[in-house]
Amino acid sequence: MWTTSLQLCLSLLIVYFSVGLAIVSALIVLILSVLASSPLAKLQHEYQTKFMVAQNRRLKAISEALSNMKILKLYSWEKKFKNVIEGLRADELKLISQVLSQKGYHLAVFWSSPILVSAVTFWTCYFLGFELSASNVFTFLATLRNVQEPIRLISDVFGAFIEAKVSLSRIVNFLDAPELEHRQTRKESIGVEFEHSILIRSSEMSWDTSAKKATLRNINLVVKPGEKVAICGEVGSGKSTLLAAILGEVPRINGIVQVYGKIAYVAQSAWIQTGTIQENILFGCVMDHVRYQETLEKCSLLKDLEMLPFHDLTQIGERGVNLSGGQKQRIQLARALYQNADVYLLDDPFSAVDAHTATSLFNEYIIGALSEKTVLLVTHQLNLIFQ
Repeated sequence: MWTTSLQLCLSLLIVYFSVGLAIVSALIVLILSVLASSPLAKLQHEYQTKFMVAQNRRLKAISEALSNMKILKLYSWEKKFKNVIEGLRADELKLISQVLSQKGYHLAVFWSSPILVSAVTFWTCYFLGFELSASNVFTFLATLRNVQEPIRLISDVFGAFIEAKVSLSRIVNFLDAPELEHRQTRKESIGVEFEHSILIRSSEMSWDTSAKKATLRNINLVVKPGEKVAICGEVGSGKSTLLAAILGEVPRINGIVQVYGKIAYVAQSAWIQTGTIQENILFGCVMDHVRYQETLEKCSLLKDLEMLPFHDLTQIGERGVNLSGGQKQRIQLARALYQNADVYLLDDPFSAVDAHTATSLFNEYIIGALSEKTVLLVTHQLNLIFQ
């Protein structure tokens, strides 16, 4: 933008020495061209904003379809998602045509500007009685030809400026979002004994800070060191939200949430990183062969490792694609156990395993390996374990 402005100023200075006061008419034409394009610039800004939102919706739908292609194939939802994506593409193409049409109007205005400037300037010279000679006409036209390129680029500059403004405004909205306050939920317990490991005295917990109705209300929970607490509830009743509040991830918490000691969290959907099984279990910790073998035994992974070609050195594909759901869940449990934390938060860890394996994990892992640890387990199928 600054180079275009600099070129215009220098060119207008040369034109002034060529045609004198007739430069005023040239300036008026340029100003009118800019004023005529300002409504078009506003429309282009509006269409560009809508276009980027539509583009986000289409990319999100495509990424969800590709990442869950197995489910789409199993349930024969290909045509349904194809129609959804095509509808989003149609909306995006409509907005693209509107954006490009506005750019076309800009080009038409600014391409015609040099011709209008020269015509109006020469007519002004005629009416003012300014004598035009070959030298000053040639200088004027040569200067106008030089300035034609920056004038033509004004439309591109406007377009780039509008795109940058829209992108920067989205970045600013993201950076200006309210910070997630951890409220100092975690307390160190080195060399100090506390009466409780988890303390919750909260009137409201909600993911939406502006929601009138909170996700959880009137939560009073005290878990003492070494206790095993199981919270059972239906799907969607707020069990995972409670664990997220303990971890300090829920943005709206009215009350007190405190956790004393090191936390190990096992999510309901297993998180597996690309690498070997051993790297997933150690997760950056130093190898202790005795503890490592005990961890594999407590998590019922020995038989599974024997079936793999390179045992625990077998490479896991992206998101554990070459492992079953139960194997991924048990690897995640082994990772948490190997960390030797003080508090274990288990979010329905038996949802991906059968009843026999769930019973074995409950007895060997929770009752056995975590006998001296504080465990908070949330599940909707605890009755299967005791069967």
